[in-house]
Amino acid sequence: LPRNPHLFPEKPYIASLDAWAANLQTDETFGEAENCTVERIVHNKAVSDMEHEYLVVYARHPSGSPIVLCVDRNAQADMDQATSSQYISNFLTSRTSGRTPEEAGLIAFDGVEVSHDGTPAPILERHGPSLELNTVTFTSLLTPPSQVPNLLHLTILLSVIRGNFPAYILLRHQCYFFARATLLSLASLFPSTETPHPENARLQGTWRGAHVSLFDAGKTALQNMLLLPLVEFPVLLVPAGLFAIYSTVKLYDGHSVADHRERLEVR
Repeated sequence: LPRNPHLFPEKPYIASLDAWAANLQTDETFGEAENCTVERIVHNKAVSDMEHEYLVVYARHPSGSPIVLCVDRNAQADMDQATSSQYISNFLTSRTSGRTPEEAGLIAFDGVEVSHDGTPAPILERHGPSLELNTVTFTSLLTPPSQVPNLLHLTILLSVIRGNFPAYILLRHQCYFFARATLLSLASLFPSTETPHPENARLQGTWRGAHVSLFDAGKTALQNMLLLPLVEFPVLLVPAGLFAIYSTVKLYDGHSVADHRERLEVR
């Protein structure tokens, strides 16, 4: 029998989350997805100007074949430096017009990339040099199947996150939020072992060293910084002095941060 192309593509496969999830939730496919166990998820951060964060999911088909896929959030499909500049321009327009990102039509592109060779190599190559931030492992020989997440669970969870937070909001619901919300949700729902990278874990949800979610500490300063001419700043460049505001005030989405663990929480 031919293998499911949404799990075992023969060539590079990138689809919207909505399309991929729909393909695994049909009457013909949901049973197979339900039996594809998720073994571990690695939270990665690209070493690039945008410092994009994404998840690499390692799953196992009931046949024993490995399935490796990536899930991430972008402002637009095929996001690069040019499209990120366009997004920032749209973001500024929506802010100055008083419209919300949803009203401005800035709906996120939540995507899924499935490896065509059963390894993470094609995914990592597309994202470029990356750092491993955290790993969550789910399966063990002693874990009952009912307590291990599967790809059907994953499609439902991702769809719920997208349904509740559909807009790409630069300072709130961007790739950092999407990756961390997915990882923490699965780790909370199923028995798991979380292994933060000893050196890189502190970089989760940060851009140029500052926690992006701490925007309320310097919201006005950041908004003013964003008004710099995009021609001169095709990639968002934040003055180092602004980070001192974040570090000194230590706010997480407007709330005081007591310790490192609280910074990692998704609220």
